[in-house]
Amino acid sequence: MKKSIFSFVLIAFFVFAYSGTAVFAQTSQNTASFLSLSLSPVNPEPNTDVTATVSYSQGNTDTTNITWSLNGQTKLTGIGKRSFTFKTGSVGETSSVKVFLDTSSYGTISKEITITPNTLEILWEADTHTPPFYKGKALPTSQSTVRIVALPRFVYQNTVIDANNIVYKWKRGYFTNQPSSGFGKNTFIYKTGYTFTSDDITLSATSQDESISITKKIPVYVYEPKIVFYENKPLQGVRYENALLDVFNYVENEVTMHAVPFFFSLSDINDNKASFIWKLDGRALETNPDNKAEFTLRKPEKGNGRYQLKLSIDNKGYDLQTASKSVSLVYSNQ
Repeated sequence: MKKSIFSFVLIAFFVFAYSGTAVFAQTSQNTASFLSLSLSPVNPEPNTDVTATVSYSQGNTDTTNITWSLNGQTKLTGIGKRSFTFKTGSVGETSSVKVFLDTSSYGTISKEITITPNTLEILWEADTHTPPFYKGKALPTSQSTVRIVALPRFVYQNTVIDANNIVYKWKRGYFTNQPSSGFGKNTFIYKTGYTFTSDDITLSATSQDESISITKKIPVYVYEPKIVFYENKPLQGVRYENALLDVFNYVENEVTMHAVPFFFSLSDINDNKASFIWKLDGRALETNPDNKAEFTLRKPEKGNGRYQLKLSIDNKGYDLQTASKSVSLVYSNQ
């Protein structure tokens, strides 16, 4: 009986975990160690330029004919063409890059990678006070609460992975926060320290089968609280669009100053726990305990002059949640 000899060619798959990108490489086993492919940047994001570079351990790529294809179409060929630049697709869109080397010793050998870009966004918000219609962001201050949310966009085999089915690992500085880390835990809430230094927050998000893994680090800066004065006009209300400078000229018979404590802990401001101490030319003033953020000053009937109005705010229980602000109120009866 005639025997047939079958030779099996094993295909080796190498999975490279890039932050934000799932990358797979394949080549024949007998030449697997001869070729290597690298990407720059190593973590390509969606719709960005990326350069693939091939290395050949058994010869000189500068004298080798090299051909590159993208998604089955030849894009570049020539002697010494060891690098190829292309644009990645959208989130979850796979790009297949294959390189062929015409070698004198092994014939044509090849290697292929597939790149599937994925994204991970990190958003944060501080539980601190800002005025109505404020277009900026509430910033964290000493001993304030910060809430961070992860927004992953992982696609595997044309299927979007639910954010609740991803494993999250949260780190503040060098230390992993175990209670906030784990399956489906895409939210991290913490309280800032005493000093006005930044917190480095690192998040690793990984699919259950570990085929996709992204790590990102963001700084969360801590700011000093501050006071901003606005004028509260009887018919118009608080003029939030016009913050007062260090000197304010008022021509009406009286002026109502409205103070906004920026970046103090929101709950304490809302619960009226912070102390407001107003002083006029160094003398303490009595204010309405139910409306501590405002003070009304009448203009003298005669003469010209100025007052120095100062406000100090202290959020009790928080050593560094304090601020003071002064404004010169200039009046004239001419």
